[in-house]
Amino acid sequence: MQRLVAIWCPGILEEGELGREARAFDAVVAALEAFATRVDPVRLGVCAVPTRGPSRYFGGDEVLADMAVEAVAGVGPTGLGPARQPAGVGVADGLFAAVLAARAALNGDRPVIVPPGETPSFLDPWPVAILDRPELADLLVRLGVRTLGGFAALPGPAVLARFGAEGALCQRVARGTEGELPGFRLFFPRAGFPPGNSGPAPAVVTRQAGFWGDSADSDARAVRAVAGVQELLGPEAVVRGRLQGGRGPAQRARFVPWTGPNPGHDSPGHDTTLGGPWPGQVPPPAPTVVFGRPLPTQLTDAAGRSVGVSGGGILSTVPGRLSVARGPWALVTGWAGPWPSDERWWSVRGRRRQARMQVVTTTTTHLLTRERGGWWLEATYD
Repeated sequence: MQRLVAIWCPGILEEGELGREARAFDAVVAALEAFATRVDPVRLGVCAVPTRGPSRYFGGDEVLADMAVEAVAGVGPTGLGPARQPAGVGVADGLFAAVLAARAALNGDRPVIVPPGETPSFLDPWPVAILDRPELADLLVRLGVRTLGGFAALPGPAVLARFGAEGALCQRVARGTEGELPGFRLFFPRAGFPPGNSGPAPAVVTRQAGFWGDSADSDARAVRAVAGVQELLGPEAVVRGRLQGGRGPAQRARFVPWTGPNPGHDSPGHDTTLGGPWPGQVPPPAPTVVFGRPLPTQLTDAAGRSVGVSGGGILSTVPGRLSVARGPWALVTGWAGPWPSDERWWSVRGRRRQARMQVVTTTTTHLLTRERGGWWLEATYD
């Protein structure tokens, strides 16, 4: 189960009319991102930082939790809501226990850290109402079961038969064998405004027109749908495409976790090297199909001689025919390039010499790569 540092900001759990809470939460997340490689906004006023990696790097969960406390405290008055309520920081196995630890930390001046493996005993005294299932909690209380420990002690098959699959899941959470309750994560877009700016937070989602409709309500439905998938499969199960720096189309494509409909330039999907320079980069337009694994290709002249590329980027002969993956030969009617590139030139073992060229046949246009003495089909244009 994933171990997390959870941050609970009671002063900004509810969204106001002017979007101040959204901007405050954005500032909290940005403060954590100054030292954490990943910050998961769970819902407005609640976020989590996976401890694996950062804890080892900084010297333990205690140090990491103290850094989170200091980072959030440094946000300022707007960072913690109009009432300037302090934030709680907790560490535990699983999001549910980590958030409870953060809430418990509000009663003291130190983060609450649940040692690894001790989540069940930490959860024992909490009331069943903390599961946020009023009907389930009411029935359990009437049966004399008032705490998570009492609920966890009930026979699992009996709980499944009496309360169904959701009740059984809640019991696993109470036992500490499941880390998160469904429905707790509520998508909330990062504000996209620097702290102190006025105006509402944007809520624009990238979508396909005609599938969701063409109204603001369809935008919201698309956001809720994506958030629902994240609830079921986890925050990293939904990704969006992003451009990054690189020479070839496969190098420039990158998938990053979906963190909202309109991430800003400081988001994990933004790459500051996008503008280059990238000597040997393929000119626009971009190909429509990029192969994950390039296909072996033969490129010859009209007489059947293989086309090569010199160190200066000059073709050895005029391209005449093309065959992809030992398929039928196609007549070459035009080409552009080649564009040579010398990657990792400072490394003897890692040095990579390539040359790319666009080849037009009677049916389509391909992007070929010359590497390791052969030609490879990297992408295809419409």
